[in-house]
Amino acid sequence: MPTKEQYKDLSVIEKQECICGWPTDTVNIDLNIIDDDVHSLILFTPGNPGVVQWYIDFLCEVLQQLGNGFAVRGSSLAGHGLDDNVVGNYDHTQRNLAIPWTMKGQIKHRTEWIDNILKDWRIKHPTSPLPKLVFLNHSIGAHFIQTMLIQRPDILKRTQQIIHCTPFIRFDPPLLKKIVLSRTSQSFRYTIPTITSIVKVLSAILPRKLIDIYLHKVVCLNCENGRRIALDVFMNEKMVRNHLVLGFEEIRELCEYPNDIAFRLLGETPLSILFCVNDQWAPESHLRDLQYMQSQSQIPNNIYMEYMRQIQHDFIVHPEQIDPVVEYCVGRIKTDPSKIKRNSVGEESSSINLRSRL
Repeated sequence: MPTKEQYKDLSVIEKQECICGWPTDTVNIDLNIIDDDVHSLILFTPGNPGVVQWYIDFLCEVLQQLGNGFAVRGSSLAGHGLDDNVVGNYDHTQRNLAIPWTMKGQIKHRTEWIDNILKDWRIKHPTSPLPKLVFLNHSIGAHFIQTMLIQRPDILKRTQQIIHCTPFIRFDPPLLKKIVLSRTSQSFRYTIPTITSIVKVLSAILPRKLIDIYLHKVVCLNCENGRRIALDVFMNEKMVRNHLVLGFEEIRELCEYPNDIAFRLLGETPLSILFCVNDQWAPESHLRDLQYMQSQSQIPNNIYMEYMRQIQHDFIVHPEQIDPVVEYCVGRIKTDPSKIKRNSVGEESSSINLRSRL
C-alpha cells in the first residue's frame, strides 16, 4: 500500500489540538479538489494504544478509493501519542488524569473532538449544510463511539454509518485468557508500576536497533513505519502507563455479554456495521452470538456482520492485511442505505425508554 507521501492528490494535515485540556494529535485528510462538495465526513477513532499516526496511510487509501464527496478526520486518544507534551507529566501537570485514564474520560474527549469538528465546519462553510457522518472505529474505539452516540442523539441523527473494525465492545475471551487478563487487571496498582519501571530500564540499556530487529523478526511486524511508531510508543514509560491504566479499566468495566440495548439504539441510524475477526478481543463466538440475537429479532437486522479469517486484531501493523480492510470499509461506505433492511426491534420501544435502561 502507498504511503501518505505518495498520495499526491490528497491534502494530509497533522497537528495538535487541545481537547479536554489535553494536547491531542489529529489528522485532516481532504481531496485536493477546488470546491469539492463534501457530503460525508469520515470520523476515525483508534484502539488502545490510540495513536492516530499508525492509521494515516490506511485512512488515505480509504479516501483515495472513495473519491469526491468525502473527507476524513482522525485523532489519537487522550494521553496517547509520541510527544511528552501529549502523554503528560504526572508530577507537575494541571490536567485532569481522568480524561486519558478512564473510558468515561475518553468518551468525553471523543465528544468534544466531534463537537469541535462540526463547529469548525460551520464556520468554514456557513452557507453549506453539514455533511453526514460516517464513524470508522478500531477496537475499543468502537465502544467509545457507541456510547457517545447513545449519549448524543443529535450526533446519532446525523450519522450515516458506523463501521467497527475488529471491535472491543465486550470482554469475553477464551476462559484461560479471561482468567489471566482479569487477575492482572485487578492487580493493576502493582502491575503498572512494575511494567513501566521495566520499560524505563530496557529503553535505557537496549539499543533501539536491537528492539526493532526483535519486533521485525520475532513479533513479525513487517511494517517499518509501524515499528518506528511502536518503538516511540512503548519506549516511553508515560505512554505505556496511559495505555495500561486505560486498558486494564477496559477489561474490568466492559460488559461480558452483548449489549442489545445499545445495538437497538444504534439501529436508528440508516446503517450499523459490525466487523469481527477471530482474536481474544473480538472472537468468532461474538459474531455467532450476534447472529443468533439477530435471528431472534433481539437486535436490528440492519447490522451487517462479516468474518475475515486472514485479518488480525492489529491488522494496522501488518501491511498485507490492510488492503482487505480498506476494501471492506470502502465497500460498506458505498452501500446504498436504502437497500439495507429495516428492523422493527428498535421501533418497539421508544429511544427514551431504552436509554433509561442503559
